[in-house]
Amino acid sequence: MQTILISILTAAITTKIIATYYLKKIDRYVEKMCEMTLKSNEKTVAILHKLQEGFELED
Repeated sequence: MQTILISILTAAITTKIIATYYLKKIDRYVEKMCEMTLKSNEKTVAILHKLQEGFELED
């Protein structure tokens, strides 16, 4: 009985460690994707402003 309880406890601790490790990896990935999206959005807005200025000059 004691062996079963120790096995369950070991499995729970190991699962917690692995889950924490992968969640940190996922958080870093999501953070990088958010940064890349923000940079892309900033570039898109800059291009749109330039295009808008060009159309205003033509009018």
